Amino acid sequence: MGAPPGYSIPWASWALRLCGRASAPDAAADAAVAVAAVAAGGIEGAPDALVRGAIAARLLARHADDARAHGWLLGLAELAEASWRENPVIEIDGSGALAAPAAAGVREAVALWTAPALVAGDDLAPARRFGEAVAEPIWLLDGLVRLWIDPIAPDLAAPTLTPLFALWLRGAGLAAPLLRALSGERASRVRRGEIHSLLATRPYRAALAARMQEALASAREVVAASPRTSPSARGLAEAQREFLDALGERLRFFEGLMSFRDLLGTGAALGPPRAQGEPAPPDEARADLQAAVAFLLDAAPWRESWEVQRFGVLGSSEQPVGHWFVRATILRALLEIGEVGRDVRADAAALLDEIPAGELRYFGGFRDVPPDADLLGVVLELVAETGAAKERAESWIEVMLANVGEDGVVPTWFYRGPAGPTTPGVAWAGDDCATVRLNLLVGLLSLDAERFARLIDANARRVLDAASEGGIEGACFYDASYTDLAFLRFARLYRERAGDARWADDVAAVEASTLSRMLRSQRLDGGFGAPLRTAACLDGAAMRERPDPLLLTRGLRYLGERQLVDGSWPAEPLYRLPMKRGREGLHQGRALTTALCARGFAAARSRLRRGGERRT
Repeated sequence: MGAPPGYSIPWASWALRLCGRASAPDAAADAAVAVAAVAAGGIEGAPDALVRGAIAARLLARHADDARAHGWLLGLAELAEASWRENPVIEIDGSGALAAPAAAGVREAVALWTAPALVAGDDLAPARRFGEAVAEPIWLLDGLVRLWIDPIAPDLAAPTLTPLFALWLRGAGLAAPLLRALSGERASRVRRGEIHSLLATRPYRAALAARMQEALASAREVVAASPRTSPSARGLAEAQREFLDALGERLRFFEGLMSFRDLLGTGAALGPPRAQGEPAPPDEARADLQAAVAFLLDAAPWRESWEVQRFGVLGSSEQPVGHWFVRATILRALLEIGEVGRDVRADAAALLDEIPAGELRYFGGFRDVPPDADLLGVVLELVAETGAAKERAESWIEVMLANVGEDGVVPTWFYRGPAGPTTPGVAWAGDDCATVRLNLLVGLLSLDAERFARLIDANARRVLDAASEGGIEGACFYDASYTDLAFLRFARLYRERAGDARWADDVAAVEASTLSRMLRSQRLDGGFGAPLRTAACLDGAAMRERPDPLLLTRGLRYLGERQLVDGSWPAEPLYRLPMKRGREGLHQGRALTTALCARGFAAARSRLRRGGERRT
């Protein structure tokens, strides 16, 4: 079956000793292997539960008739294996406690105590009741041992929601400090020491001790109520009492260890308040943001993130390079971050001056790809922010207007211009992308909401019609998290600038639904699945009327600790693009990812510093 690395529960050894108590020494070896097989779930390479159970039943059928062995197996199948979720989504209820605690598995404990009874010919029911009663203390103590003495246990590094962590997260007043401590990177000695310091404090020790005492008391009641009609049953009952005593003794050992650790220093989250005049703790988030900005300023114009098509696009002989969209997106992020130590407005104006009149194309002079609404949206934001290139912007807008349908809907691709076709190339997919439409709406609202009122009204309705409980449908070029954020950015501007906002109620409803769905997906490590998605969720959370400080703090820590030492974040896929030899892929760039991560990071940090003031 293999064995997990590091510390593990000695199921087979326990089964050997219990068979001796049950006067079944001839079956001890087979019972030990059977119990080990049942308990092998989660071990890489182990057979599935059905195969392991069948092996165990065949082994025990040598010492009991087939019917009893099969009945034992069917009884185990009703019970859940121990399976602790790695980095699950964590929902905290109104009391500040875990809303959906993980249930501890009992199959392994029941197998341990019923296998000796099976081969001894005793009634399985009392042994099963004891196994069910003692499962939680076993797993709580197992989690405690792993936490303190097993340096390679995955509970922290993964991170894993063990029954021990679930117990503490169910405690009002305990959940928030623990969630902060578990956010970000957890495997280093520094962070492990921080977590140990917190969990050694009196509130956490008291919560664990109280639950263990309740569980052990319940298990003792089961032992007292069990019949002892045979020598083997009496032997198992005596073993059960000794087992409970041993669990209690091990718990007292770790209580002493944690009490001693508590003397060395209290956890920061539950420690005494800072005294007047004492220096404030370092602003790690500020340092992280400054490092990200420094990376972006040093790396300009961000050639690493440009899209270079050295194999051509769909078989073309040219090797176009797309960089206006990437540079505009990064500059827009820097403008939103604010105070970066450089005149980003001048950089944005210089970029706008590079783009020819009427030729707002992703690949510049490469005419096989037509102008598009996505690039127009971000460029209009820069025009609105800087006031630059207003006359040239009119030529780009004219191209867009030449492609507006009778219903006022703007497509993704602009195949026509005031003077005729814009491209001799083929038609491109994704001509009705919801995310691109949202990006364009943000640009139109930023530049002149009154002038483009008809287009804003028609395209906002198109987006609202694509909204569902699961998100915005019809996003062709971007993933769900980017699309959700694009909608939130649109909704904020629509609320502020649309004047007689025809769809205000509908936009507000989708905005609330989108925010709720996004922010419910925060995981045990404080992130939302990946740095880019986390940045998008933090950016959205900062727009909320009353943001959750714990959510923002945990997300900032996650994002900050995935930042590289040069201030950047590793490149992540952002939008679809054509790959070589006719394939499709996703464009990614280190500077592009860093800009979007830094923007979300800055929004969350700023909102925390402003308290309840909503960002505008």
